Amino acid sequence: MRRFIIADTHFGHKNIIDYEGRPFRDAREMDNRLIELWNSTVSNEDLVYVLGDFTLSRNKAIIANLLSKLNGRKVLIMGNHDTRKPKDYIECGFEVATRKPMMVEPGVILMHEPFEEKFLIAKNYLYFFGHVHAHHSLMDDYKNCMCVSVERIDYCPIDLDKYIRKMRRL
Repeated sequence: MRRFIIADTHFGHKNIIDYEGRPFRDAREMDNRLIELWNSTVSNEDLVYVLGDFTLSRNKAIIANLLSKLNGRKVLIMGNHDTRKPKDYIECGFEVATRKPMMVEPGVILMHEPFEEKFLIAKNYLYFFGHVHAHHSLMDDYKNCMCVSVERIDYCPIDLDKYIRKMRRL
């Protein structure tokens, strides 16, 4: 089993294409491409951490349908656009859904929004986040932080363990 990470897919959100300059004609093309890239990378045995803003839809049938099309087991660290209750996302197919940051192993924290500058970032921890898309975050200035919004990772889940190893070497 491999572990992957991705943030800010925004399935079904046509305006995100213009807001973030995504290279798609419409939401249908974007959704189909995101699903294609996900499934070409992730097997059914793999685990994918979604760091928020999976879809703007509040419709459980739409959420469940999207999840059924995506390979792997899925964990949601909820973002500002994931507005249903955590149990609703679990009922739709996520194994876990939480509004809080998650420590997936000692020293590795997954969250939706990056910390603000006023918070001291512990240098012996690694932080993965989304929310800011392609825009600069103060956390981008730290070697132990990585934004995994889809615009920064070629719209495809990336191997979490590979990036943990890479960041620990820096």
